[in-house]
Formats: sequence, C-alpha cells, structure tokens
Amino acid sequence: MASEILNFTRASISAITPPEKGRTYYRDEKARSLLIDVQASGKKTFQVYRKVSGHPTRITLGQFSPNLPESRDIANDADVLSMIGKTPTLNVKIARKLADAVNASLDKGVNPAHQERHNRMLASQELTLRQAFDRYYEDHLAPQGKRTASDLCNDFDRYLGKVAAGQKRPHGKEKVKSLGSVDWEDRKLSSISQADVRKLMIDLKNKVGPRTANKTFVLLRSIYNKIINWQLYTGNNPCEGIGKFKENSRERFITFEEIPIFMAAVKKVDDQDFRDFVLLSLYTGARRANVLAMRWQDLNFHAGTFTVPSETSKNGAALTIPLTSASRKLLEHRKASMTVVSPFVFPANSASGYMSPPNKRWKKFLTETGIIDLRLHDLRRSLGSWAAMDGASLPIIGKMLGHKSNEATAVYAHLQFDPVKVAMESATSAMEKAATPKKKLRPLPPSK
Repeated sequence: MASEILNFTRASISAITPPEKGRTYYRDEKARSLLIDVQASGKKTFQVYRKVSGHPTRITLGQFSPNLPESRDIANDADVLSMIGKTPTLNVKIARKLADAVNASLDKGVNPAHQERHNRMLASQELTLRQAFDRYYEDHLAPQGKRTASDLCNDFDRYLGKVAAGQKRPHGKEKVKSLGSVDWEDRKLSSISQADVRKLMIDLKNKVGPRTANKTFVLLRSIYNKIINWQLYTGNNPCEGIGKFKENSRERFITFEEIPIFMAAVKKVDDQDFRDFVLLSLYTGARRANVLAMRWQDLNFHAGTFTVPSETSKNGAALTIPLTSASRKLLEHRKASMTVVSPFVFPANSASGYMSPPNKRWKKFLTETGIIDLRLHDLRRSLGSWAAMDGASLPIIGKMLGHKSNEATAVYAHLQFDPVKVAMESATSAMEKAATPKKKLRPLPPSK
C-alpha cells in the first residue's frame, strides 16, 4: 500500500486535500506504523497498519478532529488499549500514544482489535444479576435443600429485583418492593459497582434498618462469590471491601414485674385462638411461623414433643421441642374443643390453611395491659431469658430454642448473672453467719 510520509500536526493533516474518489494514505514520520486514511468524503481516520507474522494488519484508532485542542492528552493512569475504537475524535498527540500502545501489544503477539471483539462477545454473554441468582439458587440452594431458599428468593425480589404484580404472601397481603430497594435484575454483573452496593446498603439502613441492609448485602456477596468460583464471571465482586453495619441485638422479654400482669390478662382474653397462640409461643419458645403452622401430626402427646419439620424449620433441620405440662394441657383442651376438622392446630380460611399473625389483636392486647414495646417474637425470647435467669446453661438454651450458632444464644449470657448473684449472696450470708457466734462468749478465766 503506497503512502506518503508526513510529519503529523494539526496543520499538516488539516491541509491535506481529500481525493476526488477513493482514499489516500499518509504515514507519520515519528510514530511507527501510524497512518492517516483520507477519504473522498473528507473524513480522516488514524490507523495502525503493519505486518504481523507476515500478514498485513490494520487497526482503526479513531477520527482526526481539527477542533480538538492539541493540548488534550490521555490521563497517566488510563488504560490506553481500552480506548482504541472507543474515542470518537483524536488529535495527533493522542493518536501517537494509541499507536505506541497498539505496537507494543502487537509485538507481544496480541492484537488489541481481536481482544476487543472477544471482550464484546464476552460482554454480550455476560450474566445478568437475575441469571446469576437463578444459577445460585439452582446449583447451590436447591441441591442442599436449604429451607431458607424460598426466603432468599423473596429477599432477592424485594430488595434486588422485581416483585411481579399480583403475588400474594401466605396470609393474603400483596408482595411489594421495600423502601430503599433497587431493581438490578437486568443489569450485567460487571455494571454493578462498589459505589452502587454502598449506596444500596445506606438506603436500606436508613429506610428499613441495618439488619435488612446486612442480609441483602450477604445475599449479593454470596451470589457473586459462587458465580466467580464457578468461573461463570471473570470480573470482581463489588461487595469486596465493604463491611456490614453493626446490629444491636434486641434483648426485650417479659420482665419479673410484667409477668403477673401479662399472664392474668392473657388468660382473660375471650378469643381462644389468640389466647392459645400467645401461650404456646411463650411455653414452647417456637418461632411465630412454626406455632401458626403447627399440625396435629407434628405433636406426640405420649412422648410429649412438638416436631417442627425440616421444610419449615429456619435452619433446615427438623427441630423437636419438648411439651411442658402447661403446653400439653392447653393442646389437649384445644383439640377436644375444636369443632372444625383440620390438620392445623390453628385452622383458618386462608391460602395457607392456618391463622395469620394476630398483629392487630396483639397491639390491642398491649394497650389493654399497659405493657410497652413487646413484640410477638419477644415471647420466644422470654422463654430463653427466664431459663437463663433460672440458671440454665447457654448450650441448653440454644438447644431449647433450636439455635445453630453460639452467637444467637449469646444474648442470654448476661442474664445468667442473676442466679450467680443469688448463689454469691447465699455464700456470703453463710460466711457471715458462721463468723457470728450464736451466744456471747465469756472471757476465759485468767491462768493461775
């Protein structure tokens, strides 16, 4: 390919007269293999043209612009090769730097144009966040039989993806997106940045709470980690370098002063379903959802046990809870007085077949009793707290409540100081009592 040699400057290239037809080429006298391709239309394009392994190779760098200031340059920390073909207009200074980078790459046997086409192909095949979650669910959650898999699906939809219109919760309410949430379903994995993740966490923390922000973060981080480990994505995990928010463990339970008022009030409630639900939640320490979904087949009155099936247990393993005499008496009375045939202990005309959480009735009950800031979940915590105060060890409390981790039971540790204090008081009193004579001692007679 014939070409004239020219010292490329803005003036010299601007002065080139386009051919009447076809195109002409000019070679820069300073930068190796740098050409300017001048077309009859007047368009002037920088190119690198050279032979690689005996084969002619042409790589387009970008279009010459006489209006681009000659002082315009490439940033020192820029990835020069990534700019090839993506910078619409160039001046001579930038074109020469691009040509140098291309030549250096070709010298190593790598054609940046081919690499760019490969990158574009990979980008077109890159997973979206929804596709990544689906793989995460199908290849990780489902095979392990995790009970929380359905919860994680709901969390993904509510905080990271889409909630389809018309979806209902088990108890009838329509599912909706959470405050502070995002819809990243259709975004490619590489398009989600660390800044995006940090902003999402802050929004969820401010609008919902730190616990929700943290669990969403853990889900997103787990998706990326698995997809990267499976070599389905070669980019970085945008969750790296971001820490979780500190969560304050809730320690509320029914106190010594409140328990007489609470028990007297709940036993006077006319609504048997509400009364029995509250007392069973307190007596068994089971989670609210497990008490509501309790089936007669899960109860063994002879052995005195309530078994939470693995498919509804939070940690994915069946949990057997002993039935105290109070629990057994309540359940036996309930079964004998039921007029509706149902597999559930708390049957209801609902999609699930059992009673919904009695949130409104609970608020009314608290108003009637004057007890402040007590949640339904605090009934479960109350059993653990009273066990701790009665001297039960943390492993026993963890077993009683079905905790898998020691961290979940640690909240009860400080309550164990009460029985310790009682024992210390008793020991101190014993020592003081032993040191105090029962009768006044007479002085010994003087020795003769």
